[in-house]
Amino acid sequence: MDTQTAKSNPADIPKQPDKGRRSFIWKIGAAMSAVLASAVPAISRPRVNNDVDLKAKVDQLSNQLGIIEDENAIRRMNQTYENLLDKGMYEEVTNLFTEDGEVIFNGGVFKGKNSGISRLYLERFRPGLTGKKIEPAPGFQLNTGQQQDIVEVATDRRSARARFTYSMQVGTPIISDSQLVKMARLHGEGIMKWWEGGIYEISYVKDVKCGDWKIKRLEHRVLSKAYYRPGISHARPISVPAFSKAYPEDPAGPDRLCLT
Repeated sequence: MDTQTAKSNPADIPKQPDKGRRSFIWKIGAAMSAVLASAVPAISRPRVNNDVDLKAKVDQLSNQLGIIEDENAIRRMNQTYENLLDKGMYEEVTNLFTEDGEVIFNGGVFKGKNSGISRLYLERFRPGLTGKKIEPAPGFQLNTGQQQDIVEVATDRRSARARFTYSMQVGTPIISDSQLVKMARLHGEGIMKWWEGGIYEISYVKDVKCGDWKIKRLEHRVLSKAYYRPGISHARPISVPAFSKAYPEDPAGPDRLCLT
């Protein structure tokens, strides 16, 4: 039997993978991926930062605008307070205070909207017709520095402080059993009246439920008192004693006396 040697045909030999070419392509792909991975954050990061900076700037401007609106609201509230006093609407005045508010007046501290504050305005101010706006007494005008009103709102817009000047009539019923005083009372008189000028030092808080401002603390810093009625050309100083008794010893007195 003849044995023939089979010759190999190149076409019949399976092709081997081109390992070198595939390795080159893989390395190029990996390198490109690495470049893109490092480039994308570098490209997108400034845009993210710009967005954050823009939002912070908008929030800052919005808060500044809100503070200006709060300042204007507090100034309007003070005008409301003075107008209500001028009209003798004392019950409405008490509604401007917080439940735990307080008022410092004539050496006394009146605490609580429905207790001390109501006692002050309804039982002390109302009988004496206190709070009516009148012009400053001649010779007792405040100086320029004292006349400047100031409103400061906290950065969180939850609280504020203010200083406003005031010029008003203060009165107290004359305690006497004389027939003249009794007759005067029948005509709405029988009241000792004087002019008082000074500065309100006021603290406010914002009602988070409705967004309205309320008076937390109001202090009368009296600078001058004078015997004066509108229309007369002269005025003279008057000395009015501070409270000497607290409630309930004084039925219309303060909850406690101030030492200063």
